[in-house]
Amino acid sequence: KREYFYGVKVQLITTKNGIPVEICFSPGSEHDVEALQKMFMDLPPESSLFGDSAYTAYELEELYKETELIELKICRKSNSKKPDKPYHAFIKNAMRKRIETTISEIVEMTPHSIHAVTKDGFLLKILLFVLAFQVKAIV
Repeated sequence: KREYFYGVKVQLITTKNGIPVEICFSPGSEHDVEALQKMFMDLPPESSLFGDSAYTAYELEELYKETELIELKICRKSNSKKPDKPYHAFIKNAMRKRIETTISEIVEMTPHSIHAVTKDGFLLKILLFVLAFQVKAIV
């Protein structure tokens, strides 16, 4: 039995209601912060972008706040240099759970295994499942 793993991460930006608005594929070896920097974020000014602790980059948070007017609200680790206040941590975790729920709902739509001959074919199928979820969520 042949199995293939292409080592691809899927970065997903959703609305607060869980509707995907942006998707980005990155190599599995790439750090999440690097993938975030490569994303083309067409978000309105004064948007908030929530993420888990893998996206911790204090300099990047300041840069986005100053130049893009986007506030990165990243869940902090317990040993963080800038720990969250309890009410901030609660809000961040609640929003992060919404994103995780969206990802689970997309995975639920996909078959147990995705047959693809090439990496591009695999990524195309993943993209189509995200688009199908998006249409289903909007309609």
